[in-house]
Amino acid sequence: MEVDSEVTTVTAVTAVTTEPARVRVVVITGAPGAGKTETGRRLVRRYRVPAALIDTDAVADVYPWQADERLYAVLGRNLRACLDSYLEWGARVVVLSGVMLPGRTLDQFADLLADPRLEWVFYGLRARPEQLAERILADTKVQEADGRLSWSHLDEEVAAVPGVRQVETGALTAAQVVDAIAAAEAADLPPGTLTTPAPAGAAAGTTPGVTEGTPAATDSTPTDPRPVTPVSAADARAACTAALAGAGFPPPVAEQAAAELVAAETDGQPSHGLLRVPEYVAAVATGELVPTARPRVHRTGERAVLVDGGRAPGVLVRRLLTAELARAAHGGPVVVGLRNSGHLGRLAPLGREVADQGLVLLGFVNFCGAGRKVAPAGGTDGRWATNPLLLACPAPPGAPLVVDMSTSAAAEGVVRAALLAGTEVPPGLLIGTDGASVTDPRLLYTEPPRAALAPLGGVAGHKGHALAALVETLAGAVAGAGHAAAPQGPGNGGLFVAFRVDALGRSGASVGAAVGALEQHLLAGPRVDDERAPRLPGRAVRRTDAPDLLTPPTALWQRIRHLASTDPTKGIAPCPTPC
Repeated sequence: MEVDSEVTTVTAVTAVTTEPARVRVVVITGAPGAGKTETGRRLVRRYRVPAALIDTDAVADVYPWQADERLYAVLGRNLRACLDSYLEWGARVVVLSGVMLPGRTLDQFADLLADPRLEWVFYGLRARPEQLAERILADTKVQEADGRLSWSHLDEEVAAVPGVRQVETGALTAAQVVDAIAAAEAADLPPGTLTTPAPAGAAAGTTPGVTEGTPAATDSTPTDPRPVTPVSAADARAACTAALAGAGFPPPVAEQAAAELVAAETDGQPSHGLLRVPEYVAAVATGELVPTARPRVHRTGERAVLVDGGRAPGVLVRRLLTAELARAAHGGPVVVGLRNSGHLGRLAPLGREVADQGLVLLGFVNFCGAGRKVAPAGGTDGRWATNPLLLACPAPPGAPLVVDMSTSAAAEGVVRAALLAGTEVPPGLLIGTDGASVTDPRLLYTEPPRAALAPLGGVAGHKGHALAALVETLAGAVAGAGHAAAPQGPGNGGLFVAFRVDALGRSGASVGAAVGALEQHLLAGPRVDDERAPRLPGRAVRRTDAPDLLTPPTALWQRIRHLASTDPTKGIAPCPTPC
């Protein structure tokens, strides 16, 4: 649809006309948290003529929820059907509340904007990003909070709506917002069309709180760090455990999952830490994760099994994977395929658990074909998931070597952690639609996305792309978990191979000695500084005094506390994009 950036003035409804009176369609648009739903509910009751309300949340309540062209088409058809029904009923005003912006749902109504039966007027609700976040965290909206927070960038796009009348809601109560719009409506419509309080202190020719198409100033930039809340590790484990238990996790499973999330935070990996709690709770609410499920094993050969995760929590699936892979300690190599698992979290613990039993492990994990946020070499949109590799080798008497890495320049959680923290990502992790590097994490979550994760390798991104393709093939095609061209997710699928470290005649001790020699070889060379000395993977100096104080973003911590104190399975839907 062609969008005219100039502001248009809505033609007033005249009291006397020889033509049939047009039906006024009053659109209340804005970003999540702007107050569209509540404003629409209150405003429709102000009209003294037959009026009806359509809220996009009510006509697009689908699961799993993902904003794409298919959803916009369904939403458009449903809205048209409701609109036609209300016109037949005799509505003189239809209030339509929802995210009605160019490039999204509004495009579904290009022809109706010129329909002579209808008169359209748009009100765009605006607020500062911290105000939007506060409102999102405080309400019980159907959609999951973290996903809605990632859409706050839509506030900047409200000004692009043709003829929009912008309402700054930051300093107004919900009642005052409705009063402001009602006053603007009363100025357009014949006397007595709707009830409205007398505008106090309004300048002549203006409506308090409503501006005609002037883009609102905003300090919303990805480099404005958001506040953090110091939290002890013990308190974080308790809150996460309560939130997961409230979502239906059996207590031992909730405790184990919470402990791993907190451990990720203390290890400096927030991408797999507390931000996963709302994600897991939302996945339970939509049936993508079944907290009481138990994974099952299907024997497909003498030394091969297929694990059906049954959408069980990743901590349970990982326990079964470890047990099956451990069979390689008493015979030949073992091959384990994985389908339909809940999010496995960090893979390094699985690698250490298997390597501690004297086994070499090769692992390839995908997202069952979903979660496509990584650009292929030469491309600019998401075609792969982050598709991590897991490699582990015992090296006694020291710690095993463990490689747990995505085949993208960064894990998606790294970008989401930056989004929640209000910071940029380093150059090279994201590429824009023109192929150039971008640093705004919000661009990964727009619809359509305006950025994609870069493949691993920088200027040699074809190498990360090749690894991603191999992982997708092994986990998706060979193990049958679903692949990017035929998704069966979201969820984790994988293929794992384990064999004894001494399978080729070298004892574990001799392998360990060789690894020790490699380590000394690295340490003997020049280095940037002592803190960044070269090391072998999995051999980082591990802190014996794990930090007791975590500093999650305040909005995230408030969300977790809210989930821990309420029934989180009610009124929650998944993120707009798989996490």
